[in-house]
Amino acid sequence: MFLSNAQRWAQICERQAEIIENLSKTFPERRDNHSDIGISWRRLGDQVSRGQSLNTLDLSNK
Repeated sequence: MFLSNAQRWAQICERQAEIIENLSKTFPERRDNHSDIGISWRRLGDQVSRGQSLNTLDLSNK
């Protein structure tokens, strides 16, 4: 199932990644966690852009 607004979702995912990663400025001790979460948001955006449906997403595959 392709999302008709996949590009918008990809933009939202990228923005979420940026927001999470910017938290490292306030909480530098959590930089690794923020980076991991940011990578997951970007991976989700890439998968949505490729037309993968939400129930086929594999976010645990690092």
